[in-house]
Amino acid sequence: MTAHPELPEVSVEVVDSIFSMLSEMAVHLDDDPLQFGPKRLNGKIAEARGMLTECESIFLKVSQWLQKYRRTHRTLNTEMDLAKKDLYANDPEVRAGRNVADRDALATMKLRDQAQQLALVAQSQADLEAVLTVIKAKRADLKDVQARIRDQIKLCHDEIGLGARWGSRPDPGTQAPDLDASPNVDKQTLKDLHEMFTGDRSLEPDLAVVVGSSVEAVHEEPPTLPETEVDDSAADDLLNALPQPKEVVSQSIDDLLGDLDL
Repeated sequence: MTAHPELPEVSVEVVDSIFSMLSEMAVHLDDDPLQFGPKRLNGKIAEARGMLTECESIFLKVSQWLQKYRRTHRTLNTEMDLAKKDLYANDPEVRAGRNVADRDALATMKLRDQAQQLALVAQSQADLEAVLTVIKAKRADLKDVQARIRDQIKLCHDEIGLGARWGSRPDPGTQAPDLDASPNVDKQTLKDLHEMFTGDRSLEPDLAVVVGSSVEAVHEEPPTLPETEVDDSAADDLLNALPQPKEVVSQSIDDLLGDLDL
């Protein structure tokens, strides 16, 4: 439940969630970043920048909330003071008090709702001020981390100038691949693939031997077929059974010229 309809809700759950997010914003630096290579150091830079951006976003939001609560608190406090003064001057019951403390107590009881609302706003304002203090501390811590990363980069350059080199050690918590745990592979298949891509022709047959055997096979005499006797009468019968060509009447040149009366 908010202290004022126009104000954002600042409950215990909201404050705890902000503290939880801030506690998770931590970048752990390596003792020797050179052995992990520049990629891991680059990841640290991006991680610190991302956390600082998120922290700045929370800082702006909480600062806006705090400004609204402070303005509302000043407004409610002014209204409360004017209402009390009106009771001191015009309310007979309040004026009948024996001293200032009694009159103030009587006036406060008459303005109970306004006093409770003012107390809720003051409580939320105090919570936001405490959260804002923690956010500022976390922001300063992240900026210090960025400065330490810059120092590590300079030290890495100094070590490289002295002859050191970037390493390729895996990140902590990650397991490097074990070559002994690799599955069994058919070595004959790998050998065939190796010979295919490297052009190893040791297993192919000799071309001279293949060509020589082919030439010898060409020069060999062809096999002779057995002679068979042919029946002349059967051949004549076959020829007589074939269709005979039509007879063509030929004329000499003189006969043709005579027909034309030339």
